[in-house]
Amino acid sequence: MTDRKTAAIEIDPSIHEQVKTEIKILNNLADLEYNSSLDKKKKKVVKPVQLTLRSYSEAALSYFMKNHIDPRSMGEEKDVLTEVRKLRNNVFSFMQVQERTYLMPFVQDVYELKNKADTLEDTSFDMLNLMEIFIDLLLAGLGLSEQEQEAHKARAAKMFAQKKMNHKPKKG
Repeated sequence: MTDRKTAAIEIDPSIHEQVKTEIKILNNLADLEYNSSLDKKKKKVVKPVQLTLRSYSEAALSYFMKNHIDPRSMGEEKDVLTEVRKLRNNVFSFMQVQERTYLMPFVQDVYELKNKADTLEDTSFDMLNLMEIFIDLLLAGLGLSEQEQEAHKARAAKMFAQKKMNHKPKKG
């Protein structure tokens, strides 16, 4: 069992009176809440224990110790809205740094890859056209008749068309 010693601490009388008034208000609110919960629930509700100056002071001191709050800095904290804005600004700043560090270089790389793919596609079509021209010249140089040349051209065109269809990118 803990041995409690009576400690005499001198407190400003005006603060002492304010605390007494606050305790009365808190006790009245607890009683009102208790009475209203009795009416609504129709169940047995535990009646709240009345606050005393001692229990109020002990709870306040415990709160300060548990939360590592320096009572000398009380009243200096900013309102909740200011703190939320500060936190929001911190989050957005973090997101902006992440965007600059990771997202924008990634997007730039994707654009470069897309440009390279477009360039490769254009080059492939140019090479395909050159190959068709080469086939025309080759067939003409072999001394084949016009009809035979047209048959070979038609067969080559059919093969090229088939390959183009197989390599077309799917758009979704």
